[in-house]
Amino acid sequence: MVDALGLLRRGLNRPEKIPRYVFGLLVPSSNWGPEWRRRDGVVRFEPGGYASSPRTRPEFASNLYHEVAGLGNVLDDHLEEPPARSLEVGCGYGRLSPWIADRSESHVGVDPDVEALETAAELYADVDGIEFVPARADSIPFPDDAFDLLVTWTVLQHVPNETIRDSVAELRRVLSPNGLAVCCERTRPPADNHVWPRSLETYRHLFEPLDLVGVRERPVEPTWAEAMDTTRPAESVLVFRG
Repeated sequence: MVDALGLLRRGLNRPEKIPRYVFGLLVPSSNWGPEWRRRDGVVRFEPGGYASSPRTRPEFASNLYHEVAGLGNVLDDHLEEPPARSLEVGCGYGRLSPWIADRSESHVGVDPDVEALETAAELYADVDGIEFVPARADSIPFPDDAFDLLVTWTVLQHVPNETIRDSVAELRRVLSPNGLAVCCERTRPPADNHVWPRSLETYRHLFEPLDLVGVRERPVEPTWAEAMDTTRPAESVLVFRG
């Protein structure tokens, strides 16, 4: 169910975005509108849409710190040794990519947004062992068992119901038999017109036969206050092991 009150609240907080949002709904093929688009069955974001709630650079810095710290804590708790190769699905312009790459011998970020990947490749050209490859979650161009660590960070929640099974099947396929999958996703309502929350039990079933070995909450951070109620249910960080 779409969070109509949430949409109204965001509109009141940021009235300057209302014309873009309405125009984007009326003309979804346009380049002017909301910070996200659903094209060819895939939800894609404009550059500012990957972390759109922080309104200032200090807020963005705080948001990024909390994301990186949360991801790092999970990896510290569950990685016994640095993975030989890691995969980040839905990397966008590489906001989290270098921190994952620092923990891996080599790292690959994939995303369907070619322009975002070009930006990422330019920004992190001096980082050894990192590459960016255009791909959808349901069609990953790598062989079976290719990665020891797999990360999706608020990505699967944007995959529509009609393709989520194929997407997760691809993640399982490219993960090594003893590999680790870390997924931060919305697991409780409200839904949105580009967010599909799925329960812990649904994700457990989707990732079978992998074992769900860890679950922790990622509370809504203060920098999201303009975009959503910070008391809403937290996202869940799910850790699966092959």
